[in-house]
Amino acid sequence: MRICRHCGVRLSNDIPRCPLCDMETEITGGDFALDYPYIKSGFTRGLLLRLITFIAVFFVGVSLLVDHLVPTGSPWAFITVIGIAYLWISAMNVLKYTPNPASITLCQLLSISGVVFLIDYLTGYHRWSVNYVIPFLVMAAAIATTLMILIKPMKYRAYIIYILVIAVLGVLSVLLWIFGYSDIEWPVVISAWVSAVCFLVMLVFLHRRTKNELRKRFHV
Repeated sequence: MRICRHCGVRLSNDIPRCPLCDMETEITGGDFALDYPYIKSGFTRGLLLRLITFIAVFFVGVSLLVDHLVPTGSPWAFITVIGIAYLWISAMNVLKYTPNPASITLCQLLSISGVVFLIDYLTGYHRWSVNYVIPFLVMAAAIATTLMILIKPMKYRAYIIYILVIAVLGVLSVLLWIFGYSDIEWPVVISAWVSAVCFLVMLVFLHRRTKNELRKRFHV
């Protein structure tokens, strides 16, 4: 038997994800009611993860070796390493942890923001990353997560914490301009406004559910 710790549903079938909230289920003991015959696969997820890790390390090593043997004065090798690291983190996030779409959205927001900032820094720091790319990424993530909740309200409990985190990141993006990292004000202000509005939508249209869920999450 399996159980979903998130919503308390007990499942007699060997279902890895909860049909209500789409979170991972845990084995609690007992027999499963198998819907189909179990066929063991020779190619496991763990093997795939190790293969992806090996390929990533191999190409990182090749890039750094070529840059060392044939120096060009360009940071192309470090940019390549950053891109490979981003792809590896994304693959691990999807394959190893099998999160919900809102979790993937938040992970992509943080990963891509870090990648574009490092590329901007390595190429002379012209501030295009903090001026435009990161604020618009935050806006896109906030809107996408809000649409996920509105389209699939049954998964509201699994998504609410992510829209809250993205809303906080949107508001905090104003700090980029306040502390001088960004020299253009309007993108970060709009990013903060859109993020706050998206969370406000949850409070207005799903007031009771939002209040109850936040109370459960933060024990207040």
